[in-house]
Amino acid sequence: MKRGIIQADDRHTARRIKTAIQGSAIRALVELIINSDDSYIRLAEKGIKGKGIIEIIYEKKGYSGKFAVRDYAEGMTEKEIENNFTKYGSATSGILKGHKVRGYFGQGAKDALAGMKNGKICSFKNNQFIECRVFLENGKPMYEIDDPQKASVKIRKMHEIYENGTIAYFEAEKKVPQYDTVHKEIANNYLLRKLLQNENRKIFLIDKNSGKKRRLKVTLPEGKEILSDRFFINYGNYGDFQIDISIYRANVDLIQSGDDRDGGLLLVDDEDAVLGISLFKYENEPLAAKFFGQIRINNFRKLLENEEPVLKEERDGIDLRHDFCQQMVKKIEEFLDLKIKEERLRKQKEDESKIDREEYRRYKKAFSILNEIAEIEAEEIESLGQNVSTKMEDPPNGFMIYPSSAQITVGKKYRFELRINTNIVRVIDSGIKITTSNPKIINITKEIKFDKEDEKGIISKFITIKGIEANISGSVNASIEEHRCESKVFVVPEKELLLEEGLDFYPSNIVLKPHQPRKVDLFVYIKKITGGNIITIKSNNSNINVSVEQITVDEFDAEKHIAKYPIDVWGEGVGQDGEVVAECNESIALLGVKIRDKQERDQTDRKGMFSEPEFDDEPEPNERISYSHETGKVIIYENFPSIRHYLGDKCKYRMTLPCQILLADLLAEKCFLEIARKKVETSGAVLSPDAIPMRIQRDANTLSKKYGKKVHESLVDQKLLKDALSDINKD
Repeated sequence: MKRGIIQADDRHTARRIKTAIQGSAIRALVELIINSDDSYIRLAEKGIKGKGIIEIIYEKKGYSGKFAVRDYAEGMTEKEIENNFTKYGSATSGILKGHKVRGYFGQGAKDALAGMKNGKICSFKNNQFIECRVFLENGKPMYEIDDPQKASVKIRKMHEIYENGTIAYFEAEKKVPQYDTVHKEIANNYLLRKLLQNENRKIFLIDKNSGKKRRLKVTLPEGKEILSDRFFINYGNYGDFQIDISIYRANVDLIQSGDDRDGGLLLVDDEDAVLGISLFKYENEPLAAKFFGQIRINNFRKLLENEEPVLKEERDGIDLRHDFCQQMVKKIEEFLDLKIKEERLRKQKEDESKIDREEYRRYKKAFSILNEIAEIEAEEIESLGQNVSTKMEDPPNGFMIYPSSAQITVGKKYRFELRINTNIVRVIDSGIKITTSNPKIINITKEIKFDKEDEKGIISKFITIKGIEANISGSVNASIEEHRCESKVFVVPEKELLLEEGLDFYPSNIVLKPHQPRKVDLFVYIKKITGGNIITIKSNNSNINVSVEQITVDEFDAEKHIAKYPIDVWGEGVGQDGEVVAECNESIALLGVKIRDKQERDQTDRKGMFSEPEFDDEPEPNERISYSHETGKVIIYENFPSIRHYLGDKCKYRMTLPCQILLADLLAEKCFLEIARKKVETSGAVLSPDAIPMRIQRDANTLSKKYGKKVHESLVDQKLLKDALSDINKD
């Protein structure tokens, strides 16, 4: 009888290496970063406080890219290199020896280096240097270890490690991500989430091409905890496993798929090693789109120490074929069942409170009027049309936009005059459509409607537009039946502020996706801020980062007295807002920054100051109504006692006359107050702090007196009002 150990076939091992990495530079980097983190963990267990620095080096040349991951932790001796890189799948990370490491499989670094091109690891320890190359040759996994040599100054300088430490190199071809893409995908990778939240680690991404260096961090989405609980699973001879679960509901829908997802429940052990991420049977459930959180499995390592196959060898989560995992997931899904039911009820309530067609028509008309009022009373709009004289000139062909061409600046609203000879152009039966030829030129006026008093003679209407990007051109167009006219538009950067302050950001406001850098330009007027001056650049939110913290002004950088300095801005944490501030002496420039996920849209194309109202079923609201400056939404809190008295349960009395009158009064009062506030804030008038609220209230009262009746007529069903008044008169 013959007896022995079945050896793994070389082709099988090579196939596993290729499957694990899939030729992806990002996957390879993730494995090497985890390896470096484990090295710092082992140092800490010995009572040695390491630097905690892990550097990712990026260099792109043509269609190929060179990558490296460097740490300043333990380093490896020749024997340790042999133990770690001459066997595949053995417990080399130290988990079986009780180390609190996060590398579970004993193959991460080998997969990363062998799965890419020219993979090698170089290590310094006790003033010795050793190099090991790992590769596939003829379908077989191979290694080459050079003899150790003294760590000379030249070698240390080559690898930029001057104490103990390790650097791993590899190359990528064809699928070479851009520097910004590496930043985004590494920072968003769920396997690195706990590491990037660790205050004892500093992860940097260095671009050798440009010299850029960015610190990578992660911030969880804004949200509310909707579950915090604990349960136990009794399995085999191990006894009870304590499992802590916390689920949050984000303010917005999250990405719920891929390695860079920000949603889902992160599975970790009691040492914060990431085991996987999932929503299990609700992975593709729309009602779970806002869910994120964590599941901590205490004593999970007991299973691994006894070679229990609880993790997939592909390193993409727990293995649901294992009995322990099946029991745990069943219990997790019971918690998720309850939360999904709550979301379903929430959605039903939202659907019940949705505005019906007739009510929507009234709200749309009323808020169109309110936006017109806001534009007239509070918006800063520069008029470009001709001065209105006693007798207006007849427009050529009866239909013309004045002026026929104009230069406008970014972010500012401009009003063009559309002059119509109603004896030539029939206007009463149809509206005039307003369009622009460039999507970066927003037509705030979409259509012009006419009243009976507009029937005769030459009349003027106004078209409001806004440019949202500089150095572009297009046209604003008006059309009705066979009549057409246009005005050429050129959008240029805002120079007045630059010339006055000496500094200005372009654009002045940006919306970022998490960990996706965006370039902005800081313009400097060197006649005001002369050469040699230092500009400091800071963010007022630690989740918003800039690539440059200081700029020394050089007059040779200027063209026509204006120098332009590019700056990369990036951030983490969906829902975060802040400002980047550039300062020099008394000069200051502000850059508004919002961090939003791909599901959220920028509000630059909003039609006006207000959008149609929403009803909120918050159980115990502190106010009757609120207004969001960001979205333009007016929110009515249906459970506020005085509101609920008229609305009834689930807004069932919303269509009654008393309720319509209450809501009309509430909406008009709130909108007039916000218009007055904006009017005061943009007026430039110097007021004492005590005088501002009184001035706002005074202006709001004036607006109510001037426009209140018109808004009420739009918001209240006039037939209901007429019938009610008729009944009163009968009595």
